[in-house]
Amino acid sequence: MKKSHFILTALLMFLQVVRAQPGANYFELINKAKSSFTAKEYKKSGQAYAAAFKSNGGKAYMEDRYHAARAWTLAGMKDSAFVQLFKVVTLYDYINYSELSTDKAFATLYNDKRWKEVDERVKLNIAKSDGNLNKALVLLLDSVYRDYHSNRLKEVGIKNEFGAESEELKTMKATIQQRDAINLKIVTEVIDTYGWLGRGSVGFIGNYSLALIIQQAELSVQEKYLPKMREAYRAKNAEAQDLAVLEDKVALKKNKKQIFGTAIVTVNGKNYVAPMEDVDNLNKRRSDLGLKSMNEYLQSWGMKWDVNKYKKDLVLLEKETIDY
Repeated sequence: MKKSHFILTALLMFLQVVRAQPGANYFELINKAKSSFTAKEYKKSGQAYAAAFKSNGGKAYMEDRYHAARAWTLAGMKDSAFVQLFKVVTLYDYINYSELSTDKAFATLYNDKRWKEVDERVKLNIAKSDGNLNKALVLLLDSVYRDYHSNRLKEVGIKNEFGAESEELKTMKATIQQRDAINLKIVTEVIDTYGWLGRGSVGFIGNYSLALIIQQAELSVQEKYLPKMREAYRAKNAEAQDLAVLEDKVALKKNKKQIFGTAIVTVNGKNYVAPMEDVDNLNKRRSDLGLKSMNEYLQSWGMKWDVNKYKKDLVLLEKETIDY
């Protein structure tokens, strides 16, 4: 099958997906947030969303931030709602004006002066994207992103309902493997056909989807596309954080030490920065790539960076058998 035919077929297939890199705890908390929202326990829902974001180092899927804003609004907590809305419209190049402007959950925000700022930012995003985005690929990669996210939410829900050893969970895990394989095929075909597309061509979600799926792939695939991602970063078509994550994943999988300190591991219930090379020059490497300092990065994980303590932790970590 020719690449263009495969991509078209994938696009048509994903148009039928129901819209619905975090650890299991993130998805468990998101499920709790959704359940609380359905039960009209809006404050409890917002708190669960906040806990999910914290569990993932402050990072989140766009739709989760959007729904967190809805929960906080209905709970009467406007400040928290606007925090999430501003993240939605600034971090993800959000352009779905019709969705935002007709969502009745936000009705109580309309008279707040901050709503006008949100409104204007969405319009600015639309203006920037008009005529530049490859809308077919935006839609395709958006579906890849949502498929990845929704499948992991379903996995957690099934585990909670039927148990960790259930046949239902085994079936869902098999489904995830199949869907991940399809997503990987789509993403690699897009990169091979069009190159590593940046935000200007496929938007934030599309660009992030390329990185996300490659980051979750087998080592051989990661090694193949790492040079392409490096080139994309130099051409400003890939984000520094996404490149750093892939660099560190490849290094760790090859039994080497990570370079930028993006990987966090949990050992005996405690979080550590995974083994890392040349610790003393870490912040310089991060700065050269355009990343925040290590201390700033770890704040979102509820951790502090202490070089001397890390050197002691490293001795312990190197004795552990950790699957990366």
